[in-house]
Amino acid sequence: MIKYLGSKRTLLPTILAAVKGCPEVRTVVDLFSGTSRVGHALKAEGYRVFANDVNAYAATLARCYVEADAEDVADEARSLIAEFNALPPRPGFFTETYCERARYFHPKNGARVDAIRDAVAAKGLRPELEAVCLVALMEAADRVDSTTGVQMAYLKSWATRASRELELRLPALLPRSSVGKSRATCLDAREAAVVLRGDLVYLDPPYNRHSYLGNYHVWETLIRWDRPEVYGVACKRDDVRTRRSDFNSSPIVVDVWTNMLAAIDAPVVVASCNDEGFLPLSAVEELL
Repeated sequence: MIKYLGSKRTLLPTILAAVKGCPEVRTVVDLFSGTSRVGHALKAEGYRVFANDVNAYAATLARCYVEADAEDVADEARSLIAEFNALPPRPGFFTETYCERARYFHPKNGARVDAIRDAVAAKGLRPELEAVCLVALMEAADRVDSTTGVQMAYLKSWATRASRELELRLPALLPRSSVGKSRATCLDAREAAVVLRGDLVYLDPPYNRHSYLGNYHVWETLIRWDRPEVYGVACKRDDVRTRRSDFNSSPIVVDVWTNMLAAIDAPVVVASCNDEGFLPLSAVEELL
């Protein structure tokens, strides 16, 4: 999966143990799915997962790793990935913006991203299959980027990995859970809390003023493919300045948590929180 600030890779055993400690749980709702590392692990354990994130790149990761089932898409995706890997480079907006104006990727790889992303768009694929192809492209680009892992800035000198050839690989797809079909949505967490129902809700909201959209704006553009206006040396999307999450606002974060928790209808809530964020552990415990 992509490099990601706040990844729960090392916490997965603890999170899974908490869920498994509730034997009546069959369906888990993940309101802030991010890379879907948690949702993917839960699906691998046999749970039905409803994964949600407000950012398009994260919702696409969820559609690939949580909603898509290997038996439905793997064969077609494998064939398409081979086709995309054979495409010649064709520089466009992505190369100009993120390889020349900014230097997140070497231009030779940016030109391949442009060619492959245009080809995916032209295919008119069904949503789950398209998500698998887009995640394959996102992860391929992540393996040859020139950053420290976030897209607030790029390295002054090229990272060694940036000179490698971009290569798509089939994501680690999972079969459908015996409990039922999993699902991915792209909603504000408070809206998702109202419409998604499960036996357990997992919460991992933003905890400080830094927005995930700002940290991963290149992936948002890669998925939306909307050629946005950009600003600054980092070439961030213009909407980074306007699509601010209330969870990134210290003055209202208690009210936001309160409203979110009030909307949840589930017998169990499991929450991850960073003790260097707006809310100390004692405040999170009190809210819960």
